[in-house]
Amino acid sequence: MAKFILFDLDGTLIDGVDDILFAMNDLLAAHGHEPLVRHDIEAMLGDGTWMLTKRAFAARGSEPTDAMLDELNIDFNARYVETDYAYTRLFENAETVLRQLKSEGWTIALASNKPEAPCKAILTKLGVADLFSVIAGGDSFEVKKPDGRFLEFVLEQLGFDRNTDTAIMVGDHANDVSAARAASIHAIAVAMEVDDTRAKSLGADAVVTGYADLVSAINGIPDRA
Repeated sequence: MAKFILFDLDGTLIDGVDDILFAMNDLLAAHGHEPLVRHDIEAMLGDGTWMLTKRAFAARGSEPTDAMLDELNIDFNARYVETDYAYTRLFENAETVLRQLKSEGWTIALASNKPEAPCKAILTKLGVADLFSVIAGGDSFEVKKPDGRFLEFVLEQLGFDRNTDTAIMVGDHANDVSAARAASIHAIAVAMEVDDTRAKSLGADAVVTGYADLVSAINGIPDRA
């Protein structure tokens, strides 16, 4: 039996909000809009950068057409890359736990709605890209979370056998748990450095508030094997 564990990125492995906020405010300013604050942008995350851009402009009373949003999204992603992810960091103990899981025979993958290129760049910059057998972003497949087919796509790349193997999705958003349920795999919800009320409401198999508790949560999922 093989063991596979999939991670979301933003809010799960990393705190990258400050760089996202900087890039979005830079874009908003270029179009004559007032900046957002960190709390604003946090509430908009989880559905990819196109939806993030739409929500950010809507918060400033602007409703661009889909065609305009396509262009704005391209611009946002360019500005985001230009931040070089200067303030993005792994959550405490995340690297230690990733390396422990790897040493215990888990195959690790990333399943994020963020575009694939920045996912790879961020994990490389943070020194953990080598731990991931697959790094998939929101533009890696025809659908993204909460569609379970996105996770199935990632698992297929990993060689997952549903009849013999076990798989777990770890994430901080309803999209992560919904995708796991749709793909018929286990789900762990995380609440890193934030209130855990939302995480507890997602219906995951377990909830953790720090990486020090993740391994025990994995081992505690009933009939994991």
